[in-house]
Parts: sequence; C-alpha cells; structure tokens
Amino acid sequence: MYSLFDTFDLISRPSVYVISDSQLAAYKQSQTHAEIAELNKLIDGHNQAIERLTETRDLLQADLQKLEPSSTTSTTKNNVKD
Repeated sequence: MYSLFDTFDLISRPSVYVISDSQLAAYKQSQTHAEIAELNKLIDGHNQAIERLTETRDLLQADLQKLEPSSTTSTTKNNVKD
C-alpha cells in the first residue's frame, strides 16, 4: 500500500535522461546555434539603436551650429543684422 509520503517522493524527484554521446553532441550543437541566433538578433537591435542615436546626435549638432551666433555677424532681438 502506498502512503502520502511515497506520492510526494515521486513528485519531488528530479528527472534523469540517459542519451548517447552523439545525441548529446547534437543537442549541444542545436543549443549553440539557437544561442548564436539570439545573440545576432541582440547585436542587430543594438546596431539599429546606435544608428538612431547617431542620427539624433548629428541632427542636434546641426541644430546647435545653426543656433550659435557666428563670429562675423550678430543679431538683435528682432533678428536684424547690425
């Protein structure tokens, strides 16, 4: 007759799988391919973010150059050259 403790012992016991060396090598290879694919996705995403940040920085630098007064002319309050 089984007791409650026998049932608990079966549930909490970790599973053990026995596979051949070739199956293990194939599993590791497929896991490595999947990890490489995921890393490539991350790299692509980061490269896209870098491109967007670079474009934003370039736009801000261009705007800043437009806003800086030039050394040859100055503007008054009404944007009229002196």
